[in-house]
Amino acid sequence: MVTTEQLLGAFTYASGPDRESNLDRDLIAAALQGDEAAFSKIYVCYRDRIYNYAYRMLGKQSVAEDMTHEAFLALIQHPDRYQPERSSLLTYLCAIVRHHVFNYLRRWENQLAEPVDLTPDFAEQNNPKPEDPLANLLRSELEAKIEDTIAALPPLHREVILLREFEGFSYEEIALVIGSDLNVVKVRLHRARQTMAKQLASYLITDGESCHELR
Repeated sequence: MVTTEQLLGAFTYASGPDRESNLDRDLIAAALQGDEAAFSKIYVCYRDRIYNYAYRMLGKQSVAEDMTHEAFLALIQHPDRYQPERSSLLTYLCAIVRHHVFNYLRRWENQLAEPVDLTPDFAEQNNPKPEDPLANLLRSELEAKIEDTIAALPPLHREVILLREFEGFSYEEIALVIGSDLNVVKVRLHRARQTMAKQLASYLITDGESCHELR
């Protein structure tokens, strides 16, 4: 049986910046105290990940950019609202963006998202190893199918897949971002993975639990 991990593993995701545990906490503290240089470093560290979450949720570049800026603006204007003992800064910023994302979806729920196409300014930077033309073609086809499948998920399922598989958030962190409990996170992830497995299984040849090659 093909697992969602195998399917997503076939798609080369770029690694995001180090998680906050590896980020200088003094830098975060300085940024929250109004240090512009420190804030700029925080912005560079987290901007792409916040943007990519918003963009993959909505498929709209300009809207995702605006939401990313709004999240950091909120951090500047209300630094006291961030409680480091409760969550990481990345989790906090994602929660702010999520609020804007779902307000947008509620307002424009009948508006179709544009096809997902990573943009040069905020996009994840992938550096795949050289492959033969056929392998590149097959991988491109699979990547496009994965993008389409994620974009077609219901928003509540799409966000948990993005936070778990793209951002590497723990279940507890996802629960903080979406403002719900662990059971809700687990149920939504399970349903999202089931949907993706059904849509993508035909793109892989498997032997038991091992994924060997693209069709």
